[in-house]
Amino acid sequence: MTKPLLFPEVFDGALESVSAYRAPVFTAPFPTLLNPHHQYAQQAALAWAHRHGLGRTPAARQRLTDMECGTFSGLYCPRTDREGAVVMAQWIIWLFLWDDTFDDGPSGRDLRALQQALGPVDRALADPPDPQDPSLTHPLARALADLWRTIHARAPQVTRRRFPESVRIYLRAVAEETRNRAADTVPDLDSYLRLRRINGATRSSIDLLEILQGVEVPDALRHGLYGELRAFASELWLWSNDTFTVLKDLHYRNPHNLVLVLRAARGLPLQEAADQAVHMVEQRLRDFAGVAHRLRTLVDMPRDPHAGARHEVLKAVGMLEDAISGYFRWQETTARYRRTSGFLTP
Repeated sequence: MTKPLLFPEVFDGALESVSAYRAPVFTAPFPTLLNPHHQYAQQAALAWAHRHGLGRTPAARQRLTDMECGTFSGLYCPRTDREGAVVMAQWIIWLFLWDDTFDDGPSGRDLRALQQALGPVDRALADPPDPQDPSLTHPLARALADLWRTIHARAPQVTRRRFPESVRIYLRAVAEETRNRAADTVPDLDSYLRLRRINGATRSSIDLLEILQGVEVPDALRHGLYGELRAFASELWLWSNDTFTVLKDLHYRNPHNLVLVLRAARGLPLQEAADQAVHMVEQRLRDFAGVAHRLRTLVDMPRDPHAGARHEVLKAVGMLEDAISGYFRWQETTARYRRTSGFLTP
């Protein structure tokens, strides 16, 4: 018996629900800032990408244009210096091109191909960094090694350990996604929500935000309320993003999307599934605001451990608020998610 296609409406011409789909507008109760160096970051990061051979195919060039990496960097990380803005733009280029290779391309259903790619990428995160390692034959591995050298030079000692650990956690999630795609399997809701916290590389992205904006929350406070705040921020970015990538994920038959998981789990029309995802984002935004308020209260209580790191904690909370508001604005406007035709396979 022929196995049914995962998303039949894309392939049988019944596109009414897709053509009528409308992405929501998310509003964060925080100001949206834009780094004044965003245009410089765009130009410098694109030049870096081309030096490393990341724009050699039509699909890669399309994605480099669509992602608007300088705007992303400027909105997501508004309080860093000029070179920090470039580093964030470079990270977004690397992350999106790597992610698209597996989300959108045939390699995303081939666990062996993924394992072959993971080896060089893992070696690219060596400490100390070695961009000249001859085993880094894949352009994305060489680019990551070069980027990691720059990050390593800026990072405090403790953060040098965190960032590569976080990237490796993300890469393990990519392997789980690959198994799901190979089986044409839509994960159940609980499994998806657990996977989604790590498959968007938000943990490593927050580590990089901390490095580039000089945020150093003590280790003793990172696994309590601040850790919860980081997790809530991750879910806000990832869940809201899923409502914008529906058409892209349907086109590439990628099941890792909250809207599509809700649709399958609850038998909902596409727009109703998106509406439920929106309610989840709105609730998580209230959760985030509540924990942020609690942290701002604790730093003024002399006997609480947070009071001893008042400046660091307040700076960290503000950093995440900036990034949430900025990310919401970027995903509403970027060509990466406004594209409705001309999809190219990596």
